[in-house]
Amino acid sequence: MSARAVAVPRLLRISHDATHDLADLLAEHFDVTEVVVACGQDRSRVLAQRLVDDLAARGSSVRVHHDLDGSLHCSAGLLEALDDRPASLVVGFGGGRPIDVAKLAATRSGTEFVAVPTVLSHDGMCSPVASLRASDGRRRSVAASTPSGVVVDTAIVGRAPERFLRAGLGDLVSNISAVHDWQLAADAHGEVFDELAASMAAMSARSAFDIDWPPTEADVAVIARGLVMSGIAMEIAGSSRPCSGGEHLISHALDTLLPDGTAMHGEQVALGTVLTCHALDVPERDLVQRLFDRVGFLFMGADGLVDRATVVKAVEQAPATRPDRRTVLDRVVADPDGAEQLVDQAFD
Repeated sequence: MSARAVAVPRLLRISHDATHDLADLLAEHFDVTEVVVACGQDRSRVLAQRLVDDLAARGSSVRVHHDLDGSLHCSAGLLEALDDRPASLVVGFGGGRPIDVAKLAATRSGTEFVAVPTVLSHDGMCSPVASLRASDGRRRSVAASTPSGVVVDTAIVGRAPERFLRAGLGDLVSNISAVHDWQLAADAHGEVFDELAASMAAMSARSAFDIDWPPTEADVAVIARGLVMSGIAMEIAGSSRPCSGGEHLISHALDTLLPDGTAMHGEQVALGTVLTCHALDVPERDLVQRLFDRVGFLFMGADGLVDRATVVKAVEQAPATRPDRRTVLDRVVADPDGAEQLVDQAFD
């Protein structure tokens, strides 16, 4: 029998008050003699300090790196600190930026890493990818290792502003268009298609179709599990393909078209998902639209995320953001009027 090795977290806890006994939980699964705790600001720093105190009480040596800003430069600084003084474990608290900084530094230093997200805004907490800002201000996706552990306290992430959960839901549901786009590339261009990774990504997304809004804590757990499974699907595939198709290319284009901070990644991806689901005419298109309407995504208009002209431009520029990734948008932009027609039809 042939087999393949896939890295999955050996610690996964998604529950109410999952961080209450975090020091004990980590000690059960990892070597906590020399721990680096990495975090952002505000809530993540408070949680990180609690772990520092609890680990110190157990006799662990603990160092803290805070205010991680989501840049490659910041990750390089943390890596240098780990090279100068190796650690047995790195624990990252916060949103995507501090977790990705710590994940990449831990990967490059060969140190086990545990992610403790304080928001569920995208699937990066368990993915084999770190998305960080380069010196030119643009975001770069860099290969990293899947975390050895993921701990999601649904009470904590559920108290985050609704916008963060909405963005996380958008990133999760984008698996639907990504998988169909991947299948199209396989059928039209002979790209290798991994049925296991695709099925895991699609099932994770479909689990969100019945979520209520505002979400209950049980709904928050569904989003968290789906995002974790998305990361594992990427690990199985050996690429981001099961969770990234044309909708993510539209988001990449919006990164350059919108002022920094205007929109969150998951919001942009949700916009791209509506467009690519329409272009692909996927069976789940109406389910996706009804879910996004229910949770309150406002994409265009006076109170929307972006104006129509910018959306059209994002569709036109999307394929060039990653020329090696074949998507349905290649076909759309081949028609000079294709982008405008797609936007008008999808948001009629």
